[in-house]
Amino acid sequence: MNIFKKISILCTLVVLLICLVYASDITNLPENVIIFEGETLTLNTIFGVNIETKSTTNPNIEKIENHKTLTVAAEVQNLEDVDCTGRINLDVKLFGATVKEISVNVIENTEVVPIGNLIGVKLYTNGVLVVGMSEISGNDNNNYKPYEGSGIEEGDVIVKIDEENITCTSELTDKINSSNGKEMSVTYIRDGETLNTSIKAVKTEDSTYKIGLWVRDTAAGVRNCNFL
Repeated sequence: MNIFKKISILCTLVVLLICLVYASDITNLPENVIIFEGETLTLNTIFGVNIETKSTTNPNIEKIENHKTLTVAAEVQNLEDVDCTGRINLDVKLFGATVKEISVNVIENTEVVPIGNLIGVKLYTNGVLVVGMSEISGNDNNNYKPYEGSGIEEGDVIVKIDEENITCTSELTDKINSSNGKEMSVTYIRDGETLNTSIKAVKTEDSTYKIGLWVRDTAAGVRNCNFL
């Protein structure tokens, strides 16, 4: 094999590796996200991948910085006086070409203050809230949606995995990784109703396991969003 063929093969491998990195980065971005008024959503992307607004139902609710960070109600000083709810459609662009769309729903940031004698009221301070879903690039270079067929939707609260309580995202991460790709039983809550299903995590290129859900802790004041 002459030197020119070796260089050609090496260049081809480098190009394929770069394409794989970009495909993985874009695939891991959620297609749908739910956030509250006044929150910041940061979509971590690599060089050449930018986030731009395609359309919005409310001009008060978005401001994008550095093509990566979406700040809801960034310039609104008093959220009580302005309607900051609505939908934002974002374009994910790779070197100027649109390669994916993301829909962000901004919902009212409701504060609950218990007073008097409460009867029949249950506040969920444990569990994790599902705020988005996205495909996963597996270690076999195929794309998967582990959540498909499970019945889990955005807005559901996952409270148990394999009959063990889940109180935060770190516990859910540990349970997913310790499953080693085996089917897990999942207990979640939707509109006050407790439901059960099962889900099987997929092994990714970095040898971790993911189920394709963007989640966040339900405890008040915790605003970080994690992709699991």
